[in-house]
Amino acid sequence: MKTPRPVLPLCHFLLLLGALALPAAGQSPVIDGQLDGSFYGAPIAVQDTPTAFGNATNGHPRFAVQGSELDAAYVRVSDGYLFLFIAGNLETAGQGLTWSVGNLNKLDIFVDSIPGGQNSLRGDNAIVDGGALGSMGHLDPANDGLKFDTGFDADFYFTFYNHTEVISYYDPPNVEAWRGYLYYATLPTGGGGASQTIGVAQDPSHQTYVTTFTFTNGVQLGFNNSNTGGVWGTGHANESDSSLATNVTTGLELAIPIQFLAASDGAVNENIRIIAFVNDTNHRFLSNQVLGPMGQIAGGYGNLGDPRLFNFSETYSPGDQYFTSANPYSSARALLAPDFGTGSTMTNHWLGAVGHSYVLQASTNLLSTNWFAVSGTVTSSVPTLSATVTNSSPLNFYRTVRTD
Repeated sequence: MKTPRPVLPLCHFLLLLGALALPAAGQSPVIDGQLDGSFYGAPIAVQDTPTAFGNATNGHPRFAVQGSELDAAYVRVSDGYLFLFIAGNLETAGQGLTWSVGNLNKLDIFVDSIPGGQNSLRGDNAIVDGGALGSMGHLDPANDGLKFDTGFDADFYFTFYNHTEVISYYDPPNVEAWRGYLYYATLPTGGGGASQTIGVAQDPSHQTYVTTFTFTNGVQLGFNNSNTGGVWGTGHANESDSSLATNVTTGLELAIPIQFLAASDGAVNENIRIIAFVNDTNHRFLSNQVLGPMGQIAGGYGNLGDPRLFNFSETYSPGDQYFTSANPYSSARALLAPDFGTGSTMTNHWLGAVGHSYVLQASTNLLSTNWFAVSGTVTSSVPTLSATVTNSSPLNFYRTVRTD
């Protein structure tokens, strides 16, 4: 039998008379790839460079033909999640039956959310999506890999792509159905790390489109690939006009439990930094679609090339190629402000790992070893858990204990 372990150190226990104050949670959006402006607010990064990876114009909710672009980024940390909305579209690789074969473009996302990490990608990171990180990492011990802006040290990595799969139907007998793949890896300072497939989003047919995909690890994904506005493609008469980027309200939307962005002790930085860019199928040729934007000027538009040779901190890459979101949680295991009911009832809230089980314990003395359970076992599919208790003592301290 495993010994239950406290989730938080003593300094993070919630004192009944002095509850930890956090901003009130907003109403979480439906994760559907459609921008909820009332939740996200203004974009935190806006594209200023025309796409050199093609400009999709077909407007289908899943299948973007011959083009990828990143128009704007929106971020908010709330309700135990990092909500990320990237407006734009990502080229879909078809099978040639209904949709053109196209290019299997990848959307790479790096997150700096804990101390340490990699300012230049190493060559010995975990294998994910067939070696994505290795394709962007050190050529050899004497060389840097992809180098980020000064002060950005990547700790976590996500990559997403979409294509079609031929499935049996009745009339016609075979059709192309959409599939989206989301992968994740950790980036320890010394290399190595771990990787996993977050999930595979699958539409049941070529005519039915799922609004929200919820994976077993608590991550939610929504995808609407219909954008035909935003920035223009390079070579277009209006290529220098990026004013339409903020008009795009469809794209990739993720709700990521904060546990995926935390250190092993649960700690998370006060500010979370993110960079997103479009890469080729092997993660070996960077487009110029980056957020924060590249700031390329007329006459100098073009893709960035081999990521192992690119340095976002150089003068040819002005400004910061990342965007920053405030984070109200000091820990992915934080006790949150309680809700007080009638009489002496109180509902406690805390952050936890999705799919794991917890109990709430109380004590009248922080130095005591006599902690007693005041709730049953709580298991949740979302990162915010709750338990309601009745206080018989004028002063109680609380902690959560993970039991698995």
